Amino acid sequence: MINNLLGKLFYIFDRQEKFQIGIIFLLMLGGAGLETLGVGLIPPFVNLLSNPELIQQQQFLVWLYERLGATSNQVFLLWISTMLLVIYLFKNIYLSLITYWQYHFLYVKQVSLSNRLLSAYLYSPYTFHLQRNSAELVRNITSEILQIFNGVLVPMLTLVTELMVMSCIVILLTIAEPLSSAIAAIFLCVSIFWLNKTIRKQMNGQGLIRQEQSGQMIKCVNQGLGGIKETKVLGREIFFLQAFTKSAQAFGKANLIVGLATQLPNLFIDTVLIGSVLLIVIFSLLQGRQIQSILPMLSLFAIAALRLMPSAKRIISTITNIRYAKNAVDLVHHDLISLETISTSISLGTSSQTSSELFQNSIELKDIYYQYPNASHPALSGISLSITKGQAIAFVGASGSGKTTLIDVLLGLLTPSQGEILVDGKNILTNLESWQQKIGYIPQSIYLSDDTIRNNIAFGLTTDEIKEEQVWAALKAAQLEELVNSLPDHLDTLVGECGIRLSGGQRQRIGIARALYHNPEVIIMDEATAALDNTTEREFMQALEAMSGHKTMIMIAHRLSTVKNCDRLYLVKNSRISDFGTYNELISKNEEFQAMAQHQ
Repeated sequence: MINNLLGKLFYIFDRQEKFQIGIIFLLMLGGAGLETLGVGLIPPFVNLLSNPELIQQQQFLVWLYERLGATSNQVFLLWISTMLLVIYLFKNIYLSLITYWQYHFLYVKQVSLSNRLLSAYLYSPYTFHLQRNSAELVRNITSEILQIFNGVLVPMLTLVTELMVMSCIVILLTIAEPLSSAIAAIFLCVSIFWLNKTIRKQMNGQGLIRQEQSGQMIKCVNQGLGGIKETKVLGREIFFLQAFTKSAQAFGKANLIVGLATQLPNLFIDTVLIGSVLLIVIFSLLQGRQIQSILPMLSLFAIAALRLMPSAKRIISTITNIRYAKNAVDLVHHDLISLETISTSISLGTSSQTSSELFQNSIELKDIYYQYPNASHPALSGISLSITKGQAIAFVGASGSGKTTLIDVLLGLLTPSQGEILVDGKNILTNLESWQQKIGYIPQSIYLSDDTIRNNIAFGLTTDEIKEEQVWAALKAAQLEELVNSLPDHLDTLVGECGIRLSGGQRQRIGIARALYHNPEVIIMDEATAALDNTTEREFMQALEAMSGHKTMIMIAHRLSTVKNCDRLYLVKNSRISDFGTYNELISKNEEFQAMAQHQ
């Protein structure tokens, strides 16, 4: 488990960060040496205080006595006490600095890893988002990253530190009292092994439960509050509350188990360490040793036990935390390694062609096939057509016929499983970014952030980057100029979460203005006027028709009146183009199109 976990953690760090970790480990080793020195100096110091005559009996102490210029044993002990105090101050300052460096390094890396994972999600293919729930992605960025650092990396550093300290102290005890140390070590190792085995059995699967239920809780909140209007009208509050409660209880139970597994062993460790010291006393007395002769050794073991006690507790709790949180490492590593590999392959295929050089003549779809992952039938089958620059074309047909999939392929969101889309003879996938910069896309469902009208139109741009004249030009084309001028805060009016303070038609028009803000050459609309009233729709279409010849327009519409003046209509049926022509041509020759026109 450890090798697998370390391998995945190393993928998270770059070469420089791995070097920094190595430096931190070396500093930690120095800290463990200082901790051992602090423990090892106390017994001789206590022995010296109780037997000052030793100063004149030990050669080293006589040499030190002379060098310090002491005039009496009391003055010498004052010097020794001061030196010991300085050593302890230095030790604690050193350990404090190491702790700061550790946490500063981890904090910087936590921010970096969160950005890296969000970047991987943002740049991942559209099909990835079709298959993953957004609640899971939010959980991974906000919760699972924290689990990696607070539940794995910090405990792992603590574990290494405590193991170093414990190893150094055990070596010291072994040199001082080999036989007694061996007895204590055997008793301690057997006890900790049994405790770890018991905890591991209880911890199995709890980390995965926490991970799954955390995602379910976010999902319940998103669904209940995201559709609050429907939730209240249908009286479904209790459904979302019960679903959330069920997940929260499972999540809480997993946390309860890990909390108990972290804290209860502390009592056991206290008993074991005190028991080890008492076993040494009992063993020494059984050997017939005098109490006076074992007091220095007993003080060494007592001080060692006091220092080892928190170390043993931390070792058990950190192992528990690592085992509980390791699923977060598995999940984030899987997403990073799979998505970053895809992003690299996409970036390697990018052309150097500039946006201005692209699309001077035509767009051509050649034998396009597309099948969604895990779908049994293709959504597009052999679509071929050509669009001349400046044309207005529309896709019509029944729901589920493949119209939106075709639009998504044109947008470059979906990659055809067969065939290609050529712009002026060049595949759009060789320069997808430049192609998408040419497009103004108006979806059927508009996403609005909880921000001002201005920032929603210039979506994703900073305040300094927004051009006011372009905002007003887009508002005018979207028939929103009069509305915005009537608002007290004008462009600074807040639209609320998902545009809740606006009507459906107003939200749709802001989405239209957003698409027109960059003055795109190609306007793609997926039922963009569905939420507009007839008058507004007519005015908007008139504005679009005024651009005819200057803009290339590709649209989907159920209302045939919207597409009546298009240069060409394509009737989509069963994933194929079944017929095409002008509105009048299709009315005169296609019965299915006639039926569609009659029902409107």
